[in-house]
Parts: sequence; C-alpha cells; structure tokens
Amino acid sequence: QGTRQNYTTGHIYVKLFVYAGSDGESIGNCPFSQRLFMILWLKGVIFNVTTVDLKKPADLQDLAPGTNPPFMTFNGEVKVDVNKIEEFLEEKLTPPRYPRLAPKHAECNTAGIDVFAKFSAYIKNPRKDTNDGEPMYRLTKQVSGQS
Repeated sequence: QGTRQNYTTGHIYVKLFVYAGSDGESIGNCPFSQRLFMILWLKGVIFNVTTVDLKKPADLQDLAPGTNPPFMTFNGEVKVDVNKIEEFLEEKLTPPRYPRLAPKHAECNTAGIDVFAKFSAYIKNPRKDTNDGEPMYRLTKQVSGQS
C-alpha cells in the first residue's frame, strides 16, 4: 500500500486522511484538508489519500482515537494538528529535494487570519438578516476596484 520515496537518508511513506464529500467517497470541501493536500502536492511528495466518511462507523479510531480529519501518517507516525503538520513537513521535507514553502517572514502566516475568520462567520451565518451588510459592501467595492 502506498509509494515510498527517498528523502535525505531515509524513506517516507505519507498517508493523508481527509473528510469525504457528501457522497461518502470523493474528497470533501474542508479547507484544512485541501491545504495539507496542496502542501504535499507542491512539495512533490508522492502520498496516498484516504477519504473518511464521518457518517460511517469509525474505522480509523485505532489509528487516531478521538480525532477527525484532516490528519496524516508520516512513516507510520500519526500527526493530527494541521498547523503542526505544516511546520513538521517544512522541517522534514527540505531543499534541495523539496521546495521550501514557508514565507520568508513568519508574520505572513497570520496576516489574513482575522479577515478569514470574519468572512467565514459572515458566510456561514444562517440568519442573513443579522449580518451587517456594510462590511461586505465595502469588501466587494475594494475587490472590484471601485473603492
């Protein structure tokens, strides 16, 4: 199962576990799952993807008890925190074999967190009548270049 790839002095074997889509099989729309997928892909790592259907009995409870996707195994070691996985991959998969993806300035990692959190809350709010339309109006104007 899977493909092994040489890195530095050893081999790596990576399995990425992501949320399944509404059909229970395809890759779902979880941005954190997609982020880890992109990091592995951009680094050129060969890896296996396993979709996890949360509606079915937990087949993976022995592997990562109490954890929901995304998570991964790296040479059999389970990694469950998305941010720590990113840091781990950046530390382990280094040039010249793998490209560096981390920004030059660490502050860049947190630059858009507030905007993303507020935008996500706005989009996910089921009561649209409680959303203040002014910030979205201003954002739309700025994005379209009408500010």
